[in-house]
Amino acid sequence: MRIEILVDNGEPKIYPLDRPKIVVGSHESCDIVIDNTGISRKHLVIVVRDEKYFVADQGSMNGSYINEHRLVPGSSTEFTSFFPVRLGFNVLVTLLSDEDAGELGPDSDFNTSNSTGDPVGNESTKMISLKDLNKSSTSELVKQRSSTVAKRKNTLKKVEPDSKKPLNSKIMIMFVVILFSGAAYFQLILNGKSGPEVTAAPAKEKVAAPVPVVDKGPILRVEVSDLISSESILAAYNKKKCFTEIEKIVCTSFPMIYQGKGGAVVVDKTIIIFVDWDKDMVAARDYVIKPLSVAEGGTKEAIEQFRLELGTSALMLWMKDTIPVEVTNFDQTKGYIIAVAFIGSVDNVPAVVNAAYFFPDSFIRLRQMIKEEHFINAKKNGASEFSYAYEYLRLP
Repeated sequence: MRIEILVDNGEPKIYPLDRPKIVVGSHESCDIVIDNTGISRKHLVIVVRDEKYFVADQGSMNGSYINEHRLVPGSSTEFTSFFPVRLGFNVLVTLLSDEDAGELGPDSDFNTSNSTGDPVGNESTKMISLKDLNKSSTSELVKQRSSTVAKRKNTLKKVEPDSKKPLNSKIMIMFVVILFSGAAYFQLILNGKSGPEVTAAPAKEKVAAPVPVVDKGPILRVEVSDLISSESILAAYNKKKCFTEIEKIVCTSFPMIYQGKGGAVVVDKTIIIFVDWDKDMVAARDYVIKPLSVAEGGTKEAIEQFRLELGTSALMLWMKDTIPVEVTNFDQTKGYIIAVAFIGSVDNVPAVVNAAYFFPDSFIRLRQMIKEEHFINAKKNGASEFSYAYEYLRLP
């Protein structure tokens, strides 16, 4: 296993977990030194014990967070690849498998400083205001990480083919080139002719590789008889999320779903992904014009249409911001149904406000259909811009 340290949009640094204890902080005596004003001298300790990984905040000034919950200083918390640790305002610590780490480049070196003394005072640590800390969220850093890691992988892939060709293949290619060059030269001497004039072909303009498209036959929609009740969804909402094997697969594929009150729970053959309605509804209102109430002369049909369009807009925004468009292989969930359940509250009691049901293929294919321009047009023309979504999902 490896750990990845990412500061804002900087280059990720990978370190091997080859020692029982790793200290992370801003002081030169730490194993991993992070030069950042929000990081304390000794901020976090990572411990390997019985092939498991644990983190403990060292009483840092700006705190360490898992899923927006601040770690209790000195108390060990299990560290898994599902839940990265945010240090202060803008540092993300992620646990990676050796395979995933290998795609990001070579390991970085640990600090080899022999200094063990602490500096006088704590001038190196800036106290982040409570207002700024509240603005920060692990989900935003996960977004930045996804973008940064994708760029890093693309950069490495550009240089990978030549560097990873087997030696025998390189020798064979060189031999063939030399053989044909020699034969051509010998033929020119025999014929007493000079070679033809060669004009270099114009360089082709590089075009960014498109996102692969999932094409697995006709679009399928879930049958009404396969939908689960709101009571079943609410009962699952109170269970431990991202716990079973299939739940972990979903949370690993879409790490941003496990933020705040979110997560995934399997009920029979339905994977329920929980979404905070209050958060997404606010942004969705930009795409829907609220009708008059019945008392003000509005019709029940107009109010029902408003609710439908508001729910659809919230779903499309959530998918765009949460589900990576690059994910095209979701075969591990074959045989399951995906339910995206928006949970709100009525008198401080959780309630299912909206839900959308998909087959896994349809879920991925709809995500690939969503474009930024749809949201631009929706602000002008309304939520009808998202009507294509109904081909992929089933509503209760």
